Amino acid sequence: MVTSEQYLGLDDSKLVNFKDCPNRVQVLNADRDALKALVMLVEDAATQGFELRVASAYRSFYKQFKIFDDKFKGKRPVLDEKEEPIDISLLSDEEKFLNIIRFSAIPGFSRHHFGTDFDIYPINLLPEGKQLELTAREYDKGNYFYPFGQYLNLRMQKFGFIRPFNGKGLIAKEPWHISFKKKADEFLQAFNIDEALEYLSSFKEPWVKYAVAYAKEHYKELLVKP
Repeated sequence: MVTSEQYLGLDDSKLVNFKDCPNRVQVLNADRDALKALVMLVEDAATQGFELRVASAYRSFYKQFKIFDDKFKGKRPVLDEKEEPIDISLLSDEEKFLNIIRFSAIPGFSRHHFGTDFDIYPINLLPEGKQLELTAREYDKGNYFYPFGQYLNLRMQKFGFIRPFNGKGLIAKEPWHISFKKKADEFLQAFNIDEALEYLSSFKEPWVKYAVAYAKEHYKELLVKP
């Protein structure tokens, strides 16, 4: 049974380290099938010449909250629809919020809280001296991650993965973000919007009121919930 603490990213008591990640990214122990599937995907990718790495996996509510808050305060870059940096000091608080959610989930409404979702990339295709961006343009035809994107199109479903963010909804396209569908669906079915909103509302940062109002109306699209 999935608890509210788990789907909100508040329960880290069952985390295990993913052995192939240099930053010791953690996933929920309850997601044993997701981890097993990911390992199989890593092994399969290797046979096709891709050295797969995990940039991000489980992310707690508080980590997601800090990411969002740092962007609001201008401590992290915020990108526009063309994936170019925005000077958020020129924007109103509401405009800042609306630009941040293009690429950053509202805390409590992130699939990364589940431990079933992974941001992945092939480290051997990243040009020497190039910093990983995690942007859709890295996967454009002719760019360095394009072959890996094509590989995922052909092979990820064999291991139970989907790409939840395809650019057709409110969230920008994220070709690096894969989700182990079977387990993620269990979290989505357990998700209770009222509990999520109540917890988020307990914080007093200036962007929270916009987040609460937006999530209340759009939470199914934010989570890609059936």
